[in-house]
Amino acid sequence: MDEKVLQFFAAAGGVIASFFLGLPSIIWVLVAVMSMDYITGLICGIMGVSDKTPHGHLASSEAFKGLMRKILIILVVLLAALLDKTVTMSAGIEFAAVTGATCLWFIASEGISVLENCIKMGIKVPAVLTRALEVMKKNGDAPEESAGHPPDAQ
Repeated sequence: MDEKVLQFFAAAGGVIASFFLGLPSIIWVLVAVMSMDYITGLICGIMGVSDKTPHGHLASSEAFKGLMRKILIILVVLLAALLDKTVTMSAGIEFAAVTGATCLWFIASEGISVLENCIKMGIKVPAVLTRALEVMKKNGDAPEESAGHPPDAQ
C-alpha cells in the first residue's frame, strides 16, 4: 500500500479511538448493560421462552427491532449530552447532569430487562438487585411521565 494511504488510515483510526476512549465511563456501563440485554434476549429466543414472538423462539425481525431500539437509546443519550454541552457552553464550566441522569435511567431499565430475561430462563435473581434497579429507574422518572410518553402525548 502507498504510504499516504497508510498514514490516512492511521490518522482516521487515531481519531476514532480517541473519540471512543474519551467517552465518560457511565456511557461504557450503559453500552455493557445494553449488550447484556441484547444477548440475554437472544438466548431467551434460542431457548424458546421469549415473549417477543407468539411461539417464543428467536425471530430475526424481533432481533433487528431490538438492535434498532439500542441505537435509539444511544441517540437519546447523545441528545442529553448535546443539551448538557449547550447549557454549559456559555457558563464556561462543564458538567453532565442530564447525560448522567439519562444514562442511569437507561442502565436501570436495561438492567431490569436483563433480570427479566434471566428469570424467563429459570435463573433465580437476588431480590435486592431487582429492587435496586427498580428504585434507580423510579427515581429517574418525573411524576408527570407515564409509560415512557411525554405528558403531551397521553
